[in-house]
Parts: sequence; structure tokens; C-alpha cells
Amino acid sequence: MSDTAVTADARAARRAAFRAGVRECLPMMPPYIPFGLVCGVASVQAGLGEWGALALAAFAFAGSAQAVLTQFLISGAPLLVAVLSGLVVNLRMAVYSAAIAPRLAGASRGQRILWAAFLVDQTFMFDEVRHQRGEHRDAAFSFYLGTATVLWPWWLLMNGIGAFVGAQLPASWQLEFTIPLSFVALVVPLLKARPQAMAAVVGGVAGVALFALPLKLGLIAACLIGTLAGLATDALLARREWRRSQAGDAS
Repeated sequence: MSDTAVTADARAARRAAFRAGVRECLPMMPPYIPFGLVCGVASVQAGLGEWGALALAAFAFAGSAQAVLTQFLISGAPLLVAVLSGLVVNLRMAVYSAAIAPRLAGASRGQRILWAAFLVDQTFMFDEVRHQRGEHRDAAFSFYLGTATVLWPWWLLMNGIGAFVGAQLPASWQLEFTIPLSFVALVVPLLKARPQAMAAVVGGVAGVALFALPLKLGLIAACLIGTLAGLATDALLARREWRRSQAGDAS
């Protein structure tokens, strides 16, 4: 096969992966509507102003951290405490980074920067599903850009609407509950194995039990506890399977 044909095939693969990324994340657009509206309204209430709210959404692109930051500011906490709390909530991105690091071995510096810039729960989960399926392995970055091309502008739009017209939204709507629901809708379909389910259940229980810890440290502790529970379950199942195989060989 000629170099021209190889290049054409690579381009076709990248285009197909990009379109697949776009299609994959389209179902996440409706949950972003109330989530973004709430964050945009909260940013204005925190004193950032309409354009400040839009800038926060654009550069942070982290709904949970944004929600924590603005809630701390609204409650009168010092700016440094609010920022640090938002960073603590986003420490889970370090776990995501460690998970995808092996897939970025051949990525350029520019690609690594874009991976980091658009790394949120949704883009990570969609890429993780793609990786588990074994799809678009030679065009993973294009798939990732496809998800980001939809989710980032949509997030900005929803935050902008919340910031500029949020004052007209009826207070009776109580949209705050949609934030955890969006994460539940994202995670539940991925719980296909017992270690994953155990990690989710234990982490959820720990999150409730440790909710009162300062600086949202309960969230980080719950993530660690849930992860350890999942790893322990995986090790236990692997050991059980090994014992079964040994018993089968002995017989």
C-alpha cells in the first residue's frame, strides 16, 4: 500500500473517530442544561458578574468544582479557601490522568495540553468506554476531540444563559438537584462488573458518612475508600478464580 493510501486511511479513521465522539456524547447535552444554568446563576450570585461567570465556565470547565467555589463565595468564605476547595474537589482528575497516561505515550505536547484542558468526568468516561470496547485505538485523540467539541461549547452556552437570564428563572424550579442526577446517569451504565459496583456503593456510602468533613475532604476520602473497595473486590474475585482453576487442575 502506498504512503498516499495509508495517509488517506488515517485521515478517514480520524474523521470516523471524531464523528463517533460527537455521537457518543450527544445524550449528555440535556443533563447539561439545568447543570449549566445552576452554575451560571450561582456564579453571578457569588459576585463574579455575567462575563466573569462565562469566563469561569470557559477556563475551569469543571461543574462540580465551579459549584463548590461559588457556594463558598456566596457563604462569605475567603477567596483562597474557595479556590482551594474547588481544587480539592477536582483532585479526582489526577486519578483520571493516571488512567489515561499510558494511552498518551505517543501524543505530542499540544495534544497532551488539549487532553488536560478538556478532561472532565464526561469526556473521561466516554473515552474509557471507547477504550474498553477497543474502538478507534489509532484515533483516540480524534474521538476525544469529538466529545470536547460538543460538550465544552454547550457548557459555555448553558452557563451563559444562566448568567445573563438566570434572574428570570422561577425560584420554584429548584434545579440544584439535577447536578448529582447528571453524574448518576453517567456512571450507572458503566457498572457492569462487581468490583465497579462495589466501588460505587462503598464510595457513595462513605461520601454520605463523611459529608461533614471540612473543605469537602469527605468527597476525596470517599473516592479513595470506594477505589480501595473496588480493588479489594477485584483481588478477591481473582483469588477465588485462581483457587477454582487450581482445584480443576488437581482433579
